[in-house]
Amino acid sequence: MFKKKTITFILSMLMVPFFLKAETYSLNKNLYIGFSLGALVPNDVKVQKSGAGVINGVNFSANISGNFVFDNGYQVGGILGYRLNDFFSFETDLAYTNFDYDKLELTVAGTATVGGNTFTGTDNTTYDVDGSISSFSIIFGPAFDMDVRENLEFFIGGGIGFASYSDEIKTVGGSSGLAFDEDFTDFAAKFKAGLNYSLSDLSYFQAEYGYNFVDSGIENYSEDFSANSFSAKIIFNF
Repeated sequence: MFKKKTITFILSMLMVPFFLKAETYSLNKNLYIGFSLGALVPNDVKVQKSGAGVINGVNFSANISGNFVFDNGYQVGGILGYRLNDFFSFETDLAYTNFDYDKLELTVAGTATVGGNTFTGTDNTTYDVDGSISSFSIIFGPAFDMDVRENLEFFIGGGIGFASYSDEIKTVGGSSGLAFDEDFTDFAAKFKAGLNYSLSDLSYFQAEYGYNFVDSGIENYSEDFSANSFSAKIIFNF
């Protein structure tokens, strides 16, 4: 149900510019600020532990391999930019993101222990996960735009920065043997593209697609995190 609502939201936001009516306005004001609301669609994260060891306070007694799968989440944020000319800007993107774990798809299973509680997995078995990730990120980078027609622009951009996030797993398959609650700050990057549609000489609507990357991988345990994002922004020129 949530995924259907997310798809409906994305489509409605992307269609807004084509139903709005406006005159031709310049978007070349120097300073601008905006606010956004959107959906985050995380990609699966592969985990592969070779041999025994401790990761995030969890004691693994044997090899383990599989994928963490996540639910879609939401993202709220803001943007502060400075337009250097008609085609080039420099932007700071700020975002708060929250989403839940869905399941752990184990292919090779061992045991994991925390505080005397033990999770014992089975090969090729899927377990429900009770957990969530919340994150605050700041991304700095350029944006380039070009006119498509009258008050419509196409833009492309990206940047680098950091993500500070809380990663919590309460139970896996009803067991707290794989539970942890840790805070991290890692390198992050983003690629984005979309459309600007002017609403007045001081404001415009933006529909954005983003590919998000966080260097969250842990050696001999997990891959880095990535996700697709879809957002709608209202931006004001000064």
